[in-house]
Amino acid sequence: MSNQLAIKVSDLSMSFAQVSAFKNISLETEKGRFVVLIGPSGCGKSTLLRNIADLLESTGGNIEVFGSSPSEARRQRRFSFVFQEATLLPWRTALDNVALPLQVGGWTRSKRQSRDPADLLALVGLKGRESSYPWQLSGGQRQRVAIARALVTQPEILLMDEPFGALDEITRDSLNEELLKIWRETGTTIVFVTHSLSEAAFLGETVVVMGARPGRIVEEIKLDEHKPRNLIDRTSSEFFQITSQLRGVLEKAHETGADQ
Repeated sequence: MSNQLAIKVSDLSMSFAQVSAFKNISLETEKGRFVVLIGPSGCGKSTLLRNIADLLESTGGNIEVFGSSPSEARRQRRFSFVFQEATLLPWRTALDNVALPLQVGGWTRSKRQSRDPADLLALVGLKGRESSYPWQLSGGQRQRVAIARALVTQPEILLMDEPFGALDEITRDSLNEELLKIWRETGTTIVFVTHSLSEAAFLGETVVVMGARPGRIVEEIKLDEHKPRNLIDRTSSEFFQITSQLRGVLEKAHETGADQ
């Protein structure tokens, strides 16, 4: 794997109306890495993701995306964002929803290569559902369409804010497996926010644990030694050890935050 940095966050702070979301956040993410952010509600996980995506402007510190500012990376379409809700356009078919980013924002003038929307629907397991409208799809299927849509511009970074949080456990587990397959095929750098310890343990090469009051990074845990090639069986002892480790760090973060 390349050691090129995809994302570099330095001493980042974010406040809303004199309330601190987080402060002094520093984080480096190598190209092609799968990074998961976990932490209690209110610690700034989603806000940090939106700062990286140039959806929110930080109040202090610096962010670099492949050496450029987030705004420049956004203009170059170097990243895509997947929200908890699929946010599909109800009057467009699955295929047309996936193709949407190629039809807006001056994509045709960018002269960059894109992926075929039909191929992406097949990649996420929706071959044969190209003509279906969002109301004809399950919640999990709509999220598959949203992921395909995010990949159509071939982004180098995929930012995902609890994309499976509203789904049942079986559907979530299935989509976790699909996401890892997509990650291995595309080589896209992924930064993924979740509240689920088991999801973090299954998906992450690196798990970043955040604490609240104030929002901060408590620990960064690299799982390469325990998960060669980021593969693990959910029934294995290693998986339960990782989950227990994450729980211990997260509980400590809660206790530390409560004392501040």
